[in-house]
Amino acid sequence: TTGCYQCGSCTISCELVTDFASFPRRSIRYALLGLRGPLVGSLEPWICHDCGDCSIVCPCQADPRISMMTLRRFLTAQYDWTGIASKLLESRAWYLGSLSFVVALVLGLILFYHLYWAGLPFSDFVVTPLPLEHMFPIMSYYTLTVMLLPLFLLVTHAFRMWWLTMHRRGRADIPLSTYVAEAWTYVYHSVTHSLMRKCPDRGRWLGHWVLALGTVMMLTIKVFGLTWFQTDAVYPLYHPQRWLGYLATAFIVYGIGGILAGRVRAEKEFYKETRLEDLVFPILLLLTALSGIAVHIFRYAGFALTSHFAYALHIVVATPMLVVEMSFGKWSHMVYRPLALYFQAVKERARQQVSAEEALRHAA
Repeated sequence: TTGCYQCGSCTISCELVTDFASFPRRSIRYALLGLRGPLVGSLEPWICHDCGDCSIVCPCQADPRISMMTLRRFLTAQYDWTGIASKLLESRAWYLGSLSFVVALVLGLILFYHLYWAGLPFSDFVVTPLPLEHMFPIMSYYTLTVMLLPLFLLVTHAFRMWWLTMHRRGRADIPLSTYVAEAWTYVYHSVTHSLMRKCPDRGRWLGHWVLALGTVMMLTIKVFGLTWFQTDAVYPLYHPQRWLGYLATAFIVYGIGGILAGRVRAEKEFYKETRLEDLVFPILLLLTALSGIAVHIFRYAGFALTSHFAYALHIVVATPMLVVEMSFGKWSHMVYRPLALYFQAVKERARQQVSAEEALRHAA
């Protein structure tokens, strides 16, 4: 934002700007003037879908796309009541340290389970696989914990987002019926990612949509069908337990592959500014999917020990991704963005209702 002189070219070029949401110029102006209150209460940084058109047309190369990305990180930290997100997003040492801490904790739990809980001698630890069904009961509790904990945190962060953008912005009197009437907006944007289709790169929309579908499928299976999915029973290829897992894995690998390939090839100029932190989540998600399918393949092939180590790797990779990245990282925008679009729709409907009521009073 240093070279920005508020010419408005970025706002004119954006396909997502409406009469109710004008960005990125307004959001950047708030930041330049140090207007923390209006910025914290703004939904506009989330309505931005990161296509980069604003950076392409900027005459002074101020790169408003990066500014909007920075503002979303700032807002993510404001929604987090624990203060952890602020530390992770501001400090690479905190970020990498937290991931490393969770990895070390998981490795410690693996050692504790095998050496003390299961009573396996240390000399046999790396050469003797325990049957997977031996640990399924305790792993069911573990899996639900590392999934429901981030979900709890995201729900509380979403409530704080509502409090800061809707309740404290003079909109506490919006009736519940307005929220109910626009509830479909959240579902619609969560499912379709339709605004991303307005960006020039349609392949980017497809990759993100497929990735979101695969992630939701896998999380749904793990939360609601864990005992059915996590089993040593051998099913035929046509069984839904197998092809649902295959589909979810294929969707995740396809979506993440497109994201990583775009970063590596630097197809657009602004991708050259990608930070290390922006790559960690897609890499972790890709490794989670690949290690999960590897466990399945090795188990069906009869490689018990290899399957055991692959399962341990799967847990080691998936846990920090869920506990750290999904709860506090940049990628929590997958929850905040459709929420922002929902809240924006509620604001617009409420404004239209007030205008209609005023028109009726004037007419009377």
